[in-house]
Amino acid sequence: MALAMKDNPLFKFFSSLRLTVVLLALSLIIIFFGTMAQEPMGLNIAVDRYFKSWFVDQVAMEAGVIKTAQLFGFQWPPVTPEQILGDRGWPVFPGGYLVGTLLLLNLLTAHYARFELSAKKAGIFLTHIGIITLLLGQLFTDILQVESFVSMERGDRRNYSISFDDNELVFMHPMKGGSNRVVSIPEQMLKNKTSTEHPELKELKIETERYWVNAKPMTADQLIDLDGETQKELRNKVLEQVYGLINTRITRMEEYLRENTNAERRTELTGLKAIFIEQRAKEVELRQVADLLGRVGEMEMGIYGYQQTDSKIIFNDSGVRNLIVKIRSYDDQGTISSLFKVAVKDRFIEGSLDEFNRYADDFLEKIKEYPGGAGENMVKNTRSLSERIKVKAKQHYIDSTQGKLGNFYRFVRPLSPVFDQNDRNLPAALIKVSKGGKELGKWLVTCSSDFQQSLEVDGETWKIILRPQRNYLDFNLSLVDLKWEKYQGTEIPKNFQSRVIVEDEEESRTVDIYMNNPLRKGGQTFYQYQMNQNQLGATAQTVLQVVKNPSWLTAYIGCLIVALGLIYQFLYHLVGFARKRRKAAV
Repeated sequence: MALAMKDNPLFKFFSSLRLTVVLLALSLIIIFFGTMAQEPMGLNIAVDRYFKSWFVDQVAMEAGVIKTAQLFGFQWPPVTPEQILGDRGWPVFPGGYLVGTLLLLNLLTAHYARFELSAKKAGIFLTHIGIITLLLGQLFTDILQVESFVSMERGDRRNYSISFDDNELVFMHPMKGGSNRVVSIPEQMLKNKTSTEHPELKELKIETERYWVNAKPMTADQLIDLDGETQKELRNKVLEQVYGLINTRITRMEEYLRENTNAERRTELTGLKAIFIEQRAKEVELRQVADLLGRVGEMEMGIYGYQQTDSKIIFNDSGVRNLIVKIRSYDDQGTISSLFKVAVKDRFIEGSLDEFNRYADDFLEKIKEYPGGAGENMVKNTRSLSERIKVKAKQHYIDSTQGKLGNFYRFVRPLSPVFDQNDRNLPAALIKVSKGGKELGKWLVTCSSDFQQSLEVDGETWKIILRPQRNYLDFNLSLVDLKWEKYQGTEIPKNFQSRVIVEDEEESRTVDIYMNNPLRKGGQTFYQYQMNQNQLGATAQTVLQVVKNPSWLTAYIGCLIVALGLIYQFLYHLVGFARKRRKAAV
C-alpha cells in the first residue's frame, strides 16, 4: 500500500523537489512585493493581504508592482485609499497561507517518500520536525496573537490596553461601587451597518445611518473655514503662476546682461532677484506682488530701453493682469468668508440644513449694505461663496437629533484614510437608537472626541462613546517614573525606560521596563515602545506595546529542535569519519 501511494502521480507531484523550488521562489516574490506594498497600503493591511491570505488580490498586487516601478523611474499613478479599502478585484497570485500550506504538505510528503527512521537520518528527521513546528507556530501566531498598547503619564493607573487599529461603540451604565456595566459593539458592525440588539441593552436596537472611516466633525464656522482653505489653495496656485512668469523674466534679463556687459545693471538685477526669492518663500499680500511686478517692469525698461517696442513690459502683459484679477477675487472672497463666518457663528446650534441655507441667503442681502463693499463685484463674490457653502453644507450635514456632540458639530468632513503606522484613523458614525419600533433619536459618535453622551431609557442613564477598543487586564499598572536618555550632544535616543508598579490580588512589585527587558504577566508581554514629549519638550508620556501570543514558545521549541537535529547529524558523520580514518590507519 505504501509503494502504491508513492507511485501515485499526485503524491509524486507534492513530494517533488521541483515543487519545493517553485514554492520558495513564490515566497520570495510575495516577500518582495509585500514589502513594497507597505508604503501605500500600510504595514497591517499589506501583511493581511499578502501574508495572511490564501491569495493576493488584484489591488494589493498593483500596489506592490506600482511602487516597484516607481523605484526604477516609472511615474505610474499610485493606488488610492478608496481602491485599497474598496473592491479588491480578482485573486491574482498565491498568498502566504497557500504557499505555506503547500510547503508544509511538500515537506511531509517528501519526508514520507524519502526518509526512514534510522540512526543515520535521525538528525534530518529532527530538523524536519523543527521546521514543521516553526511553520505551525507561525500559523497559530497569525491567528491567535493580539497586539495593543498602554499609554501612561506619571501617576497614571491602568487596567486595560488599547488596540492599535480597532474601535468599539460602548454603552456604559453606572453601578454601585463606582464600576460600570459596559456593553461593547465592534466597529466592524458599524462599518457594515449591521443592526444590533444586545440582550443587556434592554431591547434597544442600534442601527448605523452613516459611517466614515476617517472624519472630522465641524461646526458651521469650521465649514466656512473649509471653503476658505480651498480658496487659499487656489490663490496660491495662481500666485505660483505669477511667480513663474517673474522668474522667467528675471532669467531672460540675466542672459541678456551676460551678452551685454553692464556691471551696474547686473548688481541691481541680483538685488531684485534676492527680493523675489525672499518674497516667494513667504505668504505675501497682493500689494507686495504688484510692487514686485512694478520693479521687474522698471528693470526691463532700464535694461532693454524704451525703444524696444517688441519687448512687452511684464506689468502690461494681459496674461499677468488676468492672474492678478484672480488673486484679488480670492482675497475678496476671503474677506467675505470672514464676514459670513461672523454672521452664522453661534447661531447655528440645533438647527436644520434649511435654516443654515436661510442664513446664507440673508447674508447675501446684508452684504449689499456693507460700507466697505466693492459694489457689484462684492455681491457677485458673495453669491458665489454663498452657493459654494450651501453645496458643502448639504454634502457634510448630519441630521443628529440627540446628544450634545451632534448638536454642536452639525457637519462631518470625510478625510482620506491613513495607513502609516504612526497615524490612526478617527472614524465617526451617525447611529439611530430605537426601542419597540419607536425611534429614540440619532446620535453622532466619533473617535476624535472622548465626550460621553447620555441616553435615557426607562429611568436609566446610559453613556455612549466611540473609542479605541480596550482589552482589560487581570491586574493594574501604575507608572512611577520614566526616562528618555539621549546620546550626548545629539537627539538620538539612547534608552527608553519605564518604572511601573504591578498590582493584583497575589502581588505588588516594581518593575523596570526597557529594551530587551519586557514585563511578562498574565500571558502578555509589555515592551517599551516609545516616549512622547509635552509642548515644553519634557518627557511626559510612555507607550508600552502589549503582545498576547499563546503560541510564543513554538518559535523557541522549533529552533531548538532544528539545532539539535543539525548538531546530531554533524556529530554522527564526524564520528563515522573518524572511525573510518582509525580503521584505515590500522
